[in-house]
Order: sequence, then structure tokens, then C-alpha cells
Amino acid sequence: MNAVGEPGDPGEEAAHIAVIGLACRFPGAAGPEEFWDNLVRGVDAVARLPERPVPGGSGERYVPAGGFLRDPEWFDAGYFGYSPREARIVDPQHRVFLECAVEALEDAGCDPARFPGVIGVYAGGTDTSYAALLRSRRDALPSVSDWEIRLSTGLDFLTSRAAYKLGLRGPAVTVRAACATSLVAVHMAVQGLLAGDCDLALAGGVTVRFPAEPGAYAEGGILSPDGACRTFDAGASGIVGGDGAGLVALRRLPEALAAGDPVRAVIRGSAVNNDGADRIGYTAPGVEGQAAVIRAAQEVADVDPASVGYVEAHGTATPIGDPIEVAALTLAFSATTTGRDGPCALGSVKTNIGHTDAAAGAAGLIKTVMALERGLIPPSLHFTEPNPGIDFASVPFEVVTRTVEWRPRGPRRAGVSSFGMGGTNAHVVLEQAPPPPPVAPGRPWQLLVLSAKSPAALDAVTERLAAHLRARPGVPLADVAWTLQTGRAEHPFRRHAVVGGAADAVRVLEGRAGDRLRTAGEPARPRPVTLAFPGTTTRRLPGEPRFLRLVAECLAAAPPMTFTPSVHDGLMAFAQEYALARLLASWGIVPDAVRGEGAGALTAAAVAGVLPLADAARLVAERARALQDGRAGPGGARDFAALAQEVPLRRPEIPLLCDLTGRPLPAGAPGGHGDHAVAAVTAEPGRATAEAAALAVAGRLWAAGTPVGWEAVHAGARRARTPLPVYPFERRRYAVDPAEPAAPAAPAAPAAPANGAASGAGVAAGPVNGAADADADADVGEVVRRLFAEMLGLDRLDPDESFFDLGGDSLVATQFLVRIRKIFPVDVVLRSMFEAPTANAFAALVEARMTGPAAGPDGSGR
Repeated sequence: MNAVGEPGDPGEEAAHIAVIGLACRFPGAAGPEEFWDNLVRGVDAVARLPERPVPGGSGERYVPAGGFLRDPEWFDAGYFGYSPREARIVDPQHRVFLECAVEALEDAGCDPARFPGVIGVYAGGTDTSYAALLRSRRDALPSVSDWEIRLSTGLDFLTSRAAYKLGLRGPAVTVRAACATSLVAVHMAVQGLLAGDCDLALAGGVTVRFPAEPGAYAEGGILSPDGACRTFDAGASGIVGGDGAGLVALRRLPEALAAGDPVRAVIRGSAVNNDGADRIGYTAPGVEGQAAVIRAAQEVADVDPASVGYVEAHGTATPIGDPIEVAALTLAFSATTTGRDGPCALGSVKTNIGHTDAAAGAAGLIKTVMALERGLIPPSLHFTEPNPGIDFASVPFEVVTRTVEWRPRGPRRAGVSSFGMGGTNAHVVLEQAPPPPPVAPGRPWQLLVLSAKSPAALDAVTERLAAHLRARPGVPLADVAWTLQTGRAEHPFRRHAVVGGAADAVRVLEGRAGDRLRTAGEPARPRPVTLAFPGTTTRRLPGEPRFLRLVAECLAAAPPMTFTPSVHDGLMAFAQEYALARLLASWGIVPDAVRGEGAGALTAAAVAGVLPLADAARLVAERARALQDGRAGPGGARDFAALAQEVPLRRPEIPLLCDLTGRPLPAGAPGGHGDHAVAAVTAEPGRATAEAAALAVAGRLWAAGTPVGWEAVHAGARRARTPLPVYPFERRRYAVDPAEPAAPAAPAAPAAPANGAASGAGVAAGPVNGAADADADADVGEVVRRLFAEMLGLDRLDPDESFFDLGGDSLVATQFLVRIRKIFPVDVVLRSMFEAPTANAFAALVEARMTGPAAGPDGSGR
């Protein structure tokens, strides 16, 4: 047993993991919101094609079906720095995974470049035929080597490619556990977080086949003949294949809460095991193994099974697999120590989207996280009559057939199961998120910053945010601003806006507020910054206490005097400009140079450290008085000039630009002083000149490429990240298509008989080719023995040895039964193989059934 944590450990919450982000692409859904909407509306997103005859000439028909993605070969190559050539040869499965990785991080409000820790990625995919397709189309790829094809399609490189493209420095682990892959990846990510291998982890899986087409149906296989996944239903006859991708972003719960991350749900415990040899065959499920992994996860989570209100089942919709799963759940939940309000709800997302293979566990996990978050349990589809192998009246479970409210007495809790062919089992116990810690109220004005990889994408970012805020007028705008500022990658094309409230933000983002939405004229890049001070009263932002304190400090530095209106206005302009510079410095915006015009030259001198604050304030007041007196005569101005000559000047701490030359004053020689002592506007190329209002200045400088200390912008107040629209990828089609099919060939000659096995131990094999070469008049024992040997690939057969001991499994057994039913008029089923596993015993069973009542249908295993 491999489980995480120990129940009852001190600091139990520290062993819990927060789900802070989601991303997915599933049939009929381009993201989590559309996925959830489909689930609660009971949408069946499986596509079904017209009926086809079953291969083999039996005359029966089946419905080709599958859960397909929308245009999985369409990809934003430019976002990830791929050339069109590279984009074409990267498996679409890897491309979808890359985009989902970006979306999961964005949903979590995490910019990998600024995250204060190590980010890991644990995920897996499915074997696809894209590499073979690339090799078959050498005509379209003349310069592509086998090594490039391997790097571009191999599952070994799925997670490391994401780590490389997104700058993730933690473990990049590709997981392969058949259809349990993505839930095993979640378990491994939890382990990695608790062990300190990483501080945030992406976990999940992806299955994308290109070109998309339904799975190859065969009688006795695992695919549903009617194209519907009927989990737990009497009509269950197999799975429906599907494609999809699902990723979650995980973080240790205490750190997520402290950082204000959007905690969607909590993983309290997880476990992984294998059925081992305690089952009929390698591909068959095992009750004990499944029950053990569920119990282990519950013990790690330290929860009473009675408190678990929903289980997202593996639910493959097979007549044998479904009863085994319910039996295992019942055995695990028998540890209940308290009364239950009612039956535990049960469902499977496979009824909506099909079996998405490596992404199946992630699909169930994301569905369950959103159910916990919203207090609703979506319906499981295609359930009308219970599987006769499940006595729902005697088990504590009930299949959910309509969307129901989820309002338990305690916190909502759920389990998610995923069982891989081969026996790997995974189970996760989830709990609804705790109430978030309180956050400080936001200021009336907020700075929204937007960026993208191209101007067109920047417009789309703006439109998406406007639509989001229009639909959610109550969202705290300070949290929106914080998420944009700290939870999004900073791309080169940028714009910003200072807004007051959600309605104002929508108006500005839609371009209905003049020029308040400001777009940088060129891509952002590091560049020197000059602050210019015009020497006039600037707009003050209401509610900014630090700004007001700094203004008061400046005014207090002025000498006692009679304040005429002119002197008051001059001092107020100086105080506001000086306070603005100090406020920007506290936000991490320290200019490379300063300059000013008129009285603003004195502000620049004070900011540069050339003039002490008290001397600068006195000169500002005297200048204002002199200018006032100068209107009646030149004497006042001459007096100010003389005073200015007496003030000692210091060596500048920040370069101070001269108003005459626009060049920095030399160290130790600040240059002329007086009315024109300090420079104003500069024409030096490459410098960004900012406006006076604090947030507007910060926005302009950020848009130009200057880093901003966003925590200081919010005065250290606690802020929360909130889910916002994800990046609008600019996708184009990149694919190598299969060659056009050649003209039909002439019918092939009949195949030579296959070698089977004859009766008696150690006897050489003879020919058997099913219904074409044998009939009901043939010796039953001889036919069964020959088929046993053929299906197992044996040259010699001991007819008294078990089919399963000889290497058979439930899949091969099911195919064997299809052959038997074509030869003999008997309804033998998989359970018959378990009851009579040797060739001689099975032959006797067939003979008995041919003369007695037929057995009831039972179907195949998983």
C-alpha cells in the first residue's frame, strides 16, 4: 500500500493539499465552466456515427461512437515559441497538454516566473499513432529525423516539455498506469508536495488521438455496441472511448490560504495500490484491492466513511466491472462508525464524455471538485434499471440520475476512484474548501494591468475581462486587480486602466470612457525611467493614506509664513509631487533620473537628494511669493534668485537632468540653481516619462516594462486571487494528415488454417477457424481444446490446466467465448469461464448447456 500522511498527525491540516486551479478540455467543453454546465444539464457529449456491420460477417451491427475534442490539432505555436515546422511534428496530445498547463496555472493565479517556490508537474498520456503517421508521411516532412519524431511524440517528454516551455523547475514526472494514470499522478503530486519536492504541482493526464475516430469494435471486446456508456445499468455492455485532458494545480493548504490562493477543494488523503494476483486474470478487477485502496485513502484523510456524501466511480459500464466496484465500495464503507443521513450518491463522468483513458481520473476529479465547490451533484447518465449483479437495496449507495443539491450537516466530502487495467488502483478523498480568511477592503480606485503575446490577443484579453466583470458585478475589484498584477505572466504587449468599481471597469475596458484605457506604444522591455515634475497641482487619489501622510510631511517641512493663495498652491503642488515620488519608490519604482519644470524643478531636486526637504519647501514658498511680488515689480524675483544662490546643494543620489541641456548634471556640480536650475522635459530616447497620479504612473511604467512591487501598491493589505478568464490562445491548424487511401485491392485469398491444439495432454495442434471451419456437429471437446490453444498461442495444451493459469485473462476469455457462441448454439458467458476454467471442464459445460437451459447473459469484465 502506498498512501500519503498518517491520520491523527499533529498539525493535521498541514498534511492537506489545496486544489487551487483547474484546466480541462473534454468532449463538448473547451474549459471547466463549459464542462460543468454540460454536466449539470445532463449533456451526453459522445458523438455517434451511423450503424456499421460488426467485423467478421456475423450480421450483427454496432454504433461507432466516441467522445471527441473540438479541433485538437489547432494550436497557438507562437505562444510557446514553436515554428510552424516544429508545431506540425509535436503530437497534438502534447500541444493540448501544454495549453492546459498554462490555463491551470492562470486559474490558480500563478505566474511561474514570479512564484516564490518550486513548481512540479506530474502527468501522463496515452500511446497514439501520431509518430507512425509522421513516419508514413516522409513526403510531407523531408527534413524530419526519427530522433525529432521521438522527441515530439514520446510520452517520456510530455511533462518535461511543459517544464521547459513554462519554466517549471520542480519534478517533471511522466506517469503511466493505464486508465488510472491521471489520478495516480495526482497522488504522486500530493506526495511530492508533502515531501517538499515542490511547492506547487500540476497533476493530471491527457488522451488525444489524431486523426480522431471511434475505437475498433470487436465482439467480446470492451466497447459498447450501442455507443452509450451505461454505468451500473442492466444494459451496460462496455465503454465508449473518449479524448480529453485534465489538470489541477495543487499547493499545501496552509500556504495556499496564507497566499490568498483560490482554494476550490481540499485533498484530505489519497492512496494507490494494485490488485496483485488476487483476481481471475491480469485485466480483471479485484474487490479486495479496490476496497483496500479506498480504506487506505479514508484512513489517511481521517474521515468517517459516513461523512462521504458522493463517490465519483471508475464506472466503466461493464457487467462484471460495475458489480465488483460497488462490492469494493460497500466493503470499504463498512467501516462506518456513525449513522448516515441517507445513501451515498454515486456517479460516473464516463457516461457524459466516454472513457478518456489517461485523462479519466482527472475528469472525475475535476467534476467532483466543482461539485464540492458549488454544492450540486450532477446526474450520471443512461441509468434506468440497476445491473442485476448489484443489489442497491442492500448497499449504502444510490446512482444520481438528476442534478441534486448537496447540503450535508458537515462539510461536503467525496471520494474519487480510478482503476487501471492491470490492477493499479487509486482513490482520493476530497473535502469542500474552508472559508477563506478575511481580506481588507479595497481602495475606491484600482489599477488593471493586461498583457498578451500579440496586439490581437491583447484585445481578446480585454474583451474577455470586460465580459467576465459584466457577468459578475459583485466581484471584489481589488482582488481582480491583484490577480491581474500578480497571477498572470507578464507578456510584451500591455495596457492598463485606473478604474473605480466593476461597472466603471466594464465601461473603460469596452472603450466607452475616452482614453482611460491606455495601451503601450511598443512592446514592453527594460528601460531607464525618468520622472518629470510639471510643478502644478496633481490629482490626488482618495483613500490613499500613505500619500496623504507624505503630503502632510512636506507641508510641515515648510517654514512658518503667511500663506497667500499663491504660496499655498505652490507648496501643495510641491508636496503632492514629492509625495508621489516617495510613494512610487515604496512600490519599487525608483527612477533612473528626475527632471522638472518651473517649481517642479525644485521637486526634482528634492527627490534627487540635491536639496533637503526643508530647504526645497522653503524655496518653493519663496519662489511663489517672489512670482506674486514680481507681478508688481522685478524686485521680488531678484530677492528669490539671491536666496537660491545661498542654499547649499548636495551631490545627487538620482541623476538630475538640467533644463538647458537635457543631460545629467555632473557629480559634484549640480549646475545652475534658481528659477531654471533643474531640468524639465527630456528628449533622450528610450526613457519612459510618467504621469503624476500614482496608479496611473505605475500603470504607464509597468506597460513600458518597469517592474512594480504590487504588494506594496496594496499597502501590504491581504488580498485574494480570484478566477479570471484564461489566455485567449491564437490557434492555427498544425497537422500532418494521413495520405489519401489507395484504390481498393482485390479480395485476399482465404487464410491458411491456424494451428490450435488437439485433445489429450501433449498432442499436436490441428486447424480451427471458428464458425467458418467448425460446426455444431463437431466434437465439442476437440473444438474447445483447439480454441483454448489458439487463443493462448500454445503449441501443446494440458486440457486439465486452467485457462487463466496458462496466461489467459478476461479479455482473451471474452474473445474465446465469442468464437464458441458462433460455433455452438449456447449462451456461455464470462462467468462460465470462471466456473469451468479448464478445456475439459468447459467442454463438459458446453455439452450440458446444449442439452439444457441456457445461462443468462453476463458479459465481459473490464
